[in-house]
Amino acid sequence: MKKLAYGIIALVVLVIVAIIALPFLIPAERLKEELMIAANDATGRTLVIAGDFGVSVFPVLGLNASKVSFSNAPSSDTANMVTIDKLTIELDLIPLLSGQISVNKFILDKPVILLEVDKAGKKNWEFETADNARKPAAKTEESSDSSNAADLGISDLNLGDVQIIDGAITYSDQLSGVSHEITAANLALDLRGLDQPFKTSGSAVWKDEKIELDTELGALRALLENKPTTIKAALTSSKVTLNYEGKITSLDPLKLGGQTDLNIPSLKDLLAWAAEPIEAKEGTFGLVSIKGDVGVSGSTYSFRNAQLIFDAIQASGDFSANLGGKIPGLKGTLTVPVLDVNPYLSEQAASNEGTAPAPATGKSKQKWDDTPIDFSGLKAVNADFKLSLGKFLVQKMTIGKTALAAKLQDAVLTLNLDELALYEGRGKGSIKVDTRSKQAKISKEFILEGLELKPFLQDAADMDRLEGTGMFQFAMTTVGTSQKTMVDNLNGKGKILFTDGAISGINLAAMARNITSAFTGGGDIQKTDFAELSASYTITNGLLKNNDLKLLNPFIQVFGKGTVNMPPKTINYRLEPKVTASSEGQGSGSKSGITVPIKISGSWDNPSFAPDLAGAIGNLADPEALKETLSKAGSGAIKKKLKNIGGGDKLQDTLKSGLGGLFGKKK
Repeated sequence: MKKLAYGIIALVVLVIVAIIALPFLIPAERLKEELMIAANDATGRTLVIAGDFGVSVFPVLGLNASKVSFSNAPSSDTANMVTIDKLTIELDLIPLLSGQISVNKFILDKPVILLEVDKAGKKNWEFETADNARKPAAKTEESSDSSNAADLGISDLNLGDVQIIDGAITYSDQLSGVSHEITAANLALDLRGLDQPFKTSGSAVWKDEKIELDTELGALRALLENKPTTIKAALTSSKVTLNYEGKITSLDPLKLGGQTDLNIPSLKDLLAWAAEPIEAKEGTFGLVSIKGDVGVSGSTYSFRNAQLIFDAIQASGDFSANLGGKIPGLKGTLTVPVLDVNPYLSEQAASNEGTAPAPATGKSKQKWDDTPIDFSGLKAVNADFKLSLGKFLVQKMTIGKTALAAKLQDAVLTLNLDELALYEGRGKGSIKVDTRSKQAKISKEFILEGLELKPFLQDAADMDRLEGTGMFQFAMTTVGTSQKTMVDNLNGKGKILFTDGAISGINLAAMARNITSAFTGGGDIQKTDFAELSASYTITNGLLKNNDLKLLNPFIQVFGKGTVNMPPKTINYRLEPKVTASSEGQGSGSKSGITVPIKISGSWDNPSFAPDLAGAIGNLADPEALKETLSKAGSGAIKKKLKNIGGGDKLQDTLKSGLGGLFGKKK
């Protein structure tokens, strides 16, 4: 045993003596040449050390070199990929004998690094040599155990003066035309042992803006051995700040959780700096604040208890994404107490008033778009999202509490409007878009009851002609690949019902006495009260039919029926205003009266209005009804009315002006 011990000691002494003597036995110039040859063999590039070069072995294993350069790819116009003003490496030798690495110095002074992607998409940091081309790619063995310090033969690690001083990195992608440059890059590492905190502190200048990044890891050994440890990170600049503090449970699979705080003083300034300037109104696209709990568990990423601020808009929610499956899965909930989009709306377009209307035509000049609609995005992800709004402000409209749920599963999108509070009304509806086959199948339903028409129309369309309580209901289905095919295949039904209301700007009772004063006469406010204004309709392959339009008034009743053909955008409708001159009450059902039908036909762009005189004469076939009406309304008034009607063009202009003005602003 003694001889063995003496032999080991002698061997160690010989190794130490050899290490000490090595720099004296091999000249530094020879070592430099061997180092450059090895770099060339390994990468196919040229390593040049044009300045001073020196090595030391004991007690510190060191290397000092200046004016170091590493050549670029042959396709590059720039000679060097890397240049370093001065390189200093010092490693304590004695601790290596016990598996400890102690780096006294590792300093890169003024490194300049160029990363390039040429027009063919080749990267200059990918090296090719003859030896590498002949060797097949090494197969990696999968193992559930991750690498740790023991696997590397390291018992401890200590970093002294490790830093990058005044570096520069340029990234240039000729394929996409993207280029970025980082200057004044500084980085310092602080590690006193694998069980001690590992800290980094760095800064750089990008687009004339200084960015600072500091990190702290609780214990590097824990991370290497896939054990829990703490983590902190802080990014600071005048444009954006980001702080994160949490815990890494494991690296394989990655599991971490913690709190994050993102603050952007001005989103407009950030985009102008980092991307492209945007046009925005004064006071918009300013403050952005995002706070919440970030979590990662394998392929699942989450953001819980999120508190979001964008300008004056505040929101809260929870979000998650599972990227592990064949199709990514997204989930989220968002609650917004008040959503005011008015500050972000563009200025109202210039008015088109005064433009002469186009001549009436049989078909609309505006065609449905037959461009195929791309629904592929509905197959790229599965999602489940819920939105809750306390109040929604858009232009003059105020929409109350709204709850919307959206679910996208296997190329089927379902939108459920579970709650809608709109001007004292309550609504709900749903839309389903099924894109599993070549033609998309769409179905939608909606019902809104109790809507106060006057304030709604005033805010929504700046129209105050109609008042009362309204109900809207419809159910529709269609299939197709474009807007045009979907209109062609549209089917469904619906109805509207307005009760206890009035139409301002027209007095249908006055029409019984003088049709021209029904819209303008007397200086008094023209108004038609009604007990009911209702209609139901069906849609078959884009053709809408209505046979039961009715408006009930004590002195005049209006009935209507006809079709609206949506594919060519045409209308063929007949209105029958019936003068009853009765005081029996609205909807009395009196069969007596005079009817002058009105035909509305042509394109949606510019429909024509004309009296159906043949129909009017036919309605006078009942002498008893005519006699009753004349006696109630006064034959003189009727004669005067018929005299004032004049020719067909005059009546058409009067009706068109009155009916067109019905849905305009009140003068």
